[in-house]
Amino acid sequence: MGKVAAAGAGLVVVIMLFIGGGAIAVVQAVFGSSSSAGGGMNCAPAGASATSAAGYGPQEMGNAATIVAVGKRMNVPEQGWVVAVAAALTESRLQNLNYGDRDSVGLFQQRPSQGWGTVAQIMDPAYSSEQFYRHLLALPNWQNMPVTVAAQTVQRSGFPDRYAKFEPTARQIVGAIQGATCTTNATTGGWTTPTSGTCTSRFGYRGNEFHKGLDIAAPIGTPILAANSGTVISSGPASGYGLWVRIQHADGIVTIYGHNDHNLVREGQLVQAGQPIAAVGNRGAATGAHLHLQIEANGQPVDPVEFYRQRGGQLCR
Repeated sequence: MGKVAAAGAGLVVVIMLFIGGGAIAVVQAVFGSSSSAGGGMNCAPAGASATSAAGYGPQEMGNAATIVAVGKRMNVPEQGWVVAVAAALTESRLQNLNYGDRDSVGLFQQRPSQGWGTVAQIMDPAYSSEQFYRHLLALPNWQNMPVTVAAQTVQRSGFPDRYAKFEPTARQIVGAIQGATCTTNATTGGWTTPTSGTCTSRFGYRGNEFHKGLDIAAPIGTPILAANSGTVISSGPASGYGLWVRIQHADGIVTIYGHNDHNLVREGQLVQAGQPIAAVGNRGAATGAHLHLQIEANGQPVDPVEFYRQRGGQLCR
């Protein structure tokens, strides 16, 4: 799942868990937008009296708050929050475990050997939450699936029916969260990984041709996220790229996302870091499904891998 952080001292989103008279008030979850998931973002119940919900304590509820905050930032509907929390309840009882079956770790017991990320990345609750949502959003018609089916399709558990029993508790927990105190460490200046996949062709010469970007292979329909906040300056057909999105950011930086299957944003639209803007495709001069990520600084293409490395991020494993 992807990595980000807020610049400066960090972004704070105010949240609280409302629990009174031994019962949990069912409220609409409302969050401010953070710059992106990952990068050490963690959320915690506000107030000493917010000690438990549905039998889970502050640590578990803090992890649940992080899951929901990431979902909110990614514009995932509330049903998706329930699916994610139910999956984490099933896999780890909302504990960020550093062990599991084979090489499984973290809230969702994701496996580094299966391409979910490094152990350090997966152990970041915001990163693992974002990865879960990316896979969920890639499922056609997921919102109309039963919670247990959606969770199983993402997780591919050997016990596909076990998610169902945690659905009522997941809905109770999601309903109890009106907010959380969320902070991010200032490490990447707001830059987040635009999609999950395998780096196949890097920046530089390919024979006699100079490749101006980085190719990240992923299945058609995999969500593409805005690498940082900015303004969409192009969204539509483009020679060679098939279908692209171009975003203008601060400091003369422009990001380009090419070969898209379809776009979700329009020219002139303001977007936030981590916001879904398109889906991976194989349009244009492409030999397979992938994202062509191109980063330009003052009109000149730069190496995306090095660009992220200088900001404490990682695009390719």
